[in-house]
Amino acid sequence: MPFQHPEEIGYGYVTERYAARKDSGYARYLVRKSGRFLRPEWPHAEQFVRHLIDDSATITDGELEALLGYE
Repeated sequence: MPFQHPEEIGYGYVTERYAARKDSGYARYLVRKSGRFLRPEWPHAEQFVRHLIDDSATITDGELEALLGYE
């Protein structure tokens, strides 16, 4: 796994696409970290999880390595 910035290896879009994506007005990594999506009363929970599942099915191995291989 490369320890380079995703832009350096041709995957400059992965951080915005998979980590900073704003499905509910908040960056995805902040929602996931806070656990907000686990609360049934949060109005965006179902949409957030649906988008997360869709992205997990479509992300490529190269994109995942670029995303996890830096920071």
